[in-house]
Amino acid sequence: MFDEILGTTVQEPKYLPHRRRYMGASLHRNKRADLPSVTKIWFRSLIVTFLVLPAIVATPVAAAKIEVVGDAIAHGQPSTESMTSSVAAMTSKGDGSGYWIATQDGAVVNFGGAMHFGDMSGTPLNEPVVGMAVTPSGNGYWLVAADGGIFSFGDARFYGSTGQLELNSPIVGMATSFIDGYWLVAADGGVFAFGAAPFYGSMGAVALNRPIVAMLPSGSGRGYWLLAEDGGIFTFGDAAFYGSGPGEGYTGLFVGMIPTTGGHGYALVHSNGRISPFGTSALQSGPLCDPWPIADMSVAGDGAVLLRTATAQPNNPPSSISGRVDSEYLSQLVIHSQSCQPARELVLAEFALPLNEPVQTSSFGWRRHPIWGGIAMHLGTDFIGPNGTSGGPALAVADGTVLAVLDMVAYGKTVVLNHGEQISTVYAHLGRVSVETGDVVVVGDPLGTVGSTGLSTGIHLHFELRVNGTAKDPVPYLNFPAAPPAEP
Repeated sequence: MFDEILGTTVQEPKYLPHRRRYMGASLHRNKRADLPSVTKIWFRSLIVTFLVLPAIVATPVAAAKIEVVGDAIAHGQPSTESMTSSVAAMTSKGDGSGYWIATQDGAVVNFGGAMHFGDMSGTPLNEPVVGMAVTPSGNGYWLVAADGGIFSFGDARFYGSTGQLELNSPIVGMATSFIDGYWLVAADGGVFAFGAAPFYGSMGAVALNRPIVAMLPSGSGRGYWLLAEDGGIFTFGDAAFYGSGPGEGYTGLFVGMIPTTGGHGYALVHSNGRISPFGTSALQSGPLCDPWPIADMSVAGDGAVLLRTATAQPNNPPSSISGRVDSEYLSQLVIHSQSCQPARELVLAEFALPLNEPVQTSSFGWRRHPIWGGIAMHLGTDFIGPNGTSGGPALAVADGTVLAVLDMVAYGKTVVLNHGEQISTVYAHLGRVSVETGDVVVVGDPLGTVGSTGLSTGIHLHFELRVNGTAKDPVPYLNFPAAPPAEP
């Protein structure tokens, strides 16, 4: 039976409209005992404890842009006007003549020779769309939601979903079999095969160092690779192992992989756009210094189309974790903006002071949180002016460029300076900002007035020094005329 939903034909069995919990082991048709062994496993440690933070509340639509590597062709750029929510996934025609971008609410935007076959826009979904795959003919596509709900369009056939299963981890992607079927993969490495797609194995019964972020079929369709966030590679069927991120000492986050046409290698794609080739792959990296991370990608011919999205600024209600959420956002912003810069070692006392005659009121390191209580890491140093004054304007400690001007939940009004060589400084809780993103500043330039915005107990400057996104104690690197006054 078919239902017409806002002009889009949807099969009733494709998606069951009730919520499910993620618990227990990921299931492959309830046949966990049939799981074959893994061909290759490369990662540093099988067991790790994760710090889980509540989901960040994003703005309704985040900007996105297309970038290409290899011989892939850009057929157009997405616009916020054409999207009803933030982008979630993309897929390309096999010959590279076009591609589709799907949003979290199931809308689909097409580019180049890729035809629009329908979408789920206007239809409430239980869970957001997280993946997309094209049919072998290029005349249809599937969308998959985080709970494994499948939506098929064009000549894409519905072979089944995980909608009736309780999952240990959410679905993160899907891949197309070349023989009438598809696979779904969960964040814990559980693999689900539908239609004629053979089941070659999964990682669902193994504790992973980092979650799975992508799945890619081998050239023959008789195997597949799973990619973990740390670059770990897991091979099944005839998918060969050519190397991995941890095996080569790479750090950072990975988002996808690009196989060679001949099937004797692949390239891993870092979230900043860096390309790491393995086997016979000869792909080279594109631009790396971009504050927008790679959100998804799709293989197109001998290259790939990369989808960058602007990271949504955190906007959670104030809580005891707001500082950590803001700090992680700053880390990613800085890392992606400075990843192509050569790094250098810091020199003691090389930076000017961020205030005139600053008095230190709280140091870098572990302390009791002044608002929420409990022990928390303080990633900067707090200063006020002499005799309890504000100390005048916040001052640039070195020459640089304004990387960002932000208004954050915990940090309040904040200026981030890019000093090059993977060095940045952060000036938070400002009352008023006097610079704009992209401004060039020299040492001593005023950046704004010292204030008490965000989660603050009084007027002061929260100052951070970051190297490749990681906060360091700034005091040893500030050029005080004498030892900084003791904390009151």
